[in-house]
Amino acid sequence: MKKGIIALLLAVMMALGFSACGNGGGRAAVARGDGLLVGFSIKHLRNPYMMAMYQTMQDMARERGFDLISIDADADPVKQQADVEDLIARGVDLLIVDMEHPIAAITISNIVAASGIPMFLLNTSVDPATQKVTLVQSDNIRIGSLVGEWVANTVPGEIRIGLLSGNPGNMVGFARRTGFIQGLSETQLVRFNATNYRILTQQWGGWSVEGGLTATEDMLVAAPTINVIFAENDAKALGAITAVRNAGREGEILVVGVDGQREALIAIQEGNFHATGLNSPFELTRTVVDIALRYHAGERGFPALVHTTPSIIHSGNVAQYFDPAMAFGFRH
Repeated sequence: MKKGIIALLLAVMMALGFSACGNGGGRAAVARGDGLLVGFSIKHLRNPYMMAMYQTMQDMARERGFDLISIDADADPVKQQADVEDLIARGVDLLIVDMEHPIAAITISNIVAASGIPMFLLNTSVDPATQKVTLVQSDNIRIGSLVGEWVANTVPGEIRIGLLSGNPGNMVGFARRTGFIQGLSETQLVRFNATNYRILTQQWGGWSVEGGLTATEDMLVAAPTINVIFAENDAKALGAITAVRNAGREGEILVVGVDGQREALIAIQEGNFHATGLNSPFELTRTVVDIALRYHAGERGFPALVHTTPSIIHSGNVAQYFDPAMAFGFRH
């Protein structure tokens, strides 16, 4: 009798679309996008992280059944505005945008709002005046803080830092380095009741390997005694590793970054790279698509900001995250 009642309850739950796990009892079955035309504007495709995000969006279109138009803004906010206007003219039902510039985002969002098309943002930070349904991004302050904590617990003695930043005014980079300094400071205060670090230089390297290489070469001249380089993304960190090697400083300078891209995970396994804060392009892209499709299906009440799960990857746990069989290295 009891088994029969349990079976009946399970059948009712399945019919209503509930799951026995996840989200405190579950929610409706995965939203699909059959018949929808989704426009995706990505800020650029200049590093493996962005390529992984772009590829995941293509995968989600096949998985969830929607048609997709993707346009690369090539790191140009003026082009991105024109791209978004083109997507509106082509009749997209939803817009998913990785904004190139936090202030230019306001104008773009006003254009989108006037069109009546819902817009969802990912992997960016924008001015609060930007109109959108929601923004999905990594918790950049927390990720930076985790890297700072790891450095504080790893490097003995005085920590002499070179900050390898992206570009002035970029809010993501600002949040990551702010978090890094916060995590470093708080950990040292807890351990020693004092701080023992100095920031000796900051160089701007854009977001590419080549930019990181050139900026680090300048950094090593400007501040030759640094023993830690914090890069605001892994692409720059990989360029920094090459510059450190070329200068004969391997083993003297610890390099850390953020993102967890394939090449970074390989470098950690090989001992050339030391740690990176995880910002999964797969979780990021899947989350924003899921929210967009649920919104189209009629669900409301999404928070203005949704964070993905922060973590730190280093030699002791890299095997948990790295899968050599995956195109971009992440387990997902």
